[in-house]
Amino acid sequence: MQKRKLVQIHKFSPSRAALWVLLSSCLGMSSLIYSDAMAGEPPQITKLELRNALAGWIKTGILLEAGDPFEVDARGTWDAEGLILAPRHVLWYRVSEGGTARNFPSDDLFAVSEVSGELEIAIRPPSFYWFDKQGTFPQEILEAPEIAVSFALDIRQSGASLRMRQSETDKNLIQTLDGSEDKPPKGFEYLTVLGESEVWSGRVVNNEYFIYAKLADDVGIIKMPVNIELSESTLFSFDWLYHSLPAVAPETSVAGHDYLSIALEFDNGQDLTWMWSKFLARGTSFTCPLPWWSERETHYVLDSGSDGLGKWQSHSRNVLHDYAEAVAGDPPKKIVGIWLIANNLFAKQDASASFRNITLSDGGEQVFSY
Repeated sequence: MQKRKLVQIHKFSPSRAALWVLLSSCLGMSSLIYSDAMAGEPPQITKLELRNALAGWIKTGILLEAGDPFEVDARGTWDAEGLILAPRHVLWYRVSEGGTARNFPSDDLFAVSEVSGELEIAIRPPSFYWFDKQGTFPQEILEAPEIAVSFALDIRQSGASLRMRQSETDKNLIQTLDGSEDKPPKGFEYLTVLGESEVWSGRVVNNEYFIYAKLADDVGIIKMPVNIELSESTLFSFDWLYHSLPAVAPETSVAGHDYLSIALEFDNGQDLTWMWSKFLARGTSFTCPLPWWSERETHYVLDSGSDGLGKWQSHSRNVLHDYAEAVAGDPPKKIVGIWLIANNLFAKQDASASFRNITLSDGGEQVFSY
């Protein structure tokens, strides 16, 4: 028997949309919502309610052509056994069953369809990842008992989305002209398995390029691919400035696993991440306490406590020495990625940090510089 999917979809009729525009005009707000060119083009709005966290992909009934813009305003929360999740933490979309699954970087999504097809929305539970581009759910999730959630989505097309597209274009132009930040920082991309967020940015200040993370109930991992041979003399160097720390308990626990860090990914599937800990002593190393990550990520504490916050600190680490101390098994042969990690989903305490002068050297010769 096919499991019932708790979803409600409501279409706004053109007459209701026209009435909405008329009322907005009467209230003197039309100039804020539509340009003169779009005043006669009412928004096409679909309301979607998601009530089951394990429903898989939900068809919205919205047919898009390649290049069509659309906007989704998502509201609601999911209390996942005490972990409070916002739409941006778990919502994904794709266009057509064969389309690429992409997450909501924020609760207010603006996107342009890459292909033609029907827009679909899904909730991806925490600690579950998919590894094909379509976002295929295993049958054990789709056949599992329902988990109640409450997310309400307003999906806008046509005039409203065109307005948003123009607004996005104008914003990008302004950012270009005033030299504001790069999101994500130049050369980095968000880790595909987690998806995008708005945590990481980069910009030039006093002729130096800084990478900056600002955490406000979110998570983000960015990666720059590299291909660097490891030797006993490989050094990883960087400067960091932590403004504040997000953890409320030792980071070795799930409840305390809020942190910011810089990491190297290796050719054996492991990554080693250096961090400033609020609670753990310098030199402490530990395996990530989160499911899936516990098999592949190890943390190494370089700074501790609150002393030194707000000041630049410089570090240079022998990669294989730290790896041998912290990670079991044979050493890796190559570095395949540089990561920057930020998370405060658990305690949701705001935090921020900056990074600069990221280099790798071998035998005194610099082999990577950022």
